[in-house]
Parts: sequence; structure tokens; C-alpha cells
Amino acid sequence: MVKDFDPEDPEELVAVAILGGDADQQLDCIVQEYLLMGWGFQQIMFLFRSPHYGATHQILRSKGEEHVKDRVQQLVAQWREGWINGPPDVQFAKQTQGVVPHA
Repeated sequence: MVKDFDPEDPEELVAVAILGGDADQQLDCIVQEYLLMGWGFQQIMFLFRSPHYGATHQILRSKGEEHVKDRVQQLVAQWREGWINGPPDVQFAKQTQGVVPHA
């Protein structure tokens, strides 16, 4: 089903900043949500750079481009290395599955 754009749509998602909130925690949560949806680094950075996305753009303005870029890169790396493959103990278990330890 295709729906025409309606600027008054009550179901439209809108992010808002929480005054007094932890901007780094907000940054992490937002990035993790978009990583879970399959977005990549460039797509996520667009959300922070564009003034049309108020909450993410405010984080970029308060923390600075380099801080946001570095954190997004860190979270993307964690996603690729750990969240997909599992934590180190799960990776070890996969690698050693069926291997009998020496007694």
C-alpha cells in the first residue's frame, strides 16, 4: 500500500531532544536503532548533519562533528565485530565447537 505524504500525519515519527538528557547516551541509542535497521555509516551521519532532523542535528551541534563521527564509527565497528558474531565467549564457542580439549 502506498500512502501519500501528509504533513499533518499523527503517525509520523518525530525525534525530540530531552532537556538535561545525556547527549552521548542519546547518540548511542539513535545510532544503534538505525544499525539494527541496516543503515550504514554514511546514512546515519546524514541524520546528524541535516538540520531537518532536529534531535540528531542538535547532538551534532552540541558535541561537534568529529565527536559524533568518531562515535558512529565506533558503534558501526562494534556492530560488525560483536553484535553480528556475538560476544567473544560466543565466538570462541563457535570456533571450538566439536573440539575435544586435551585432558
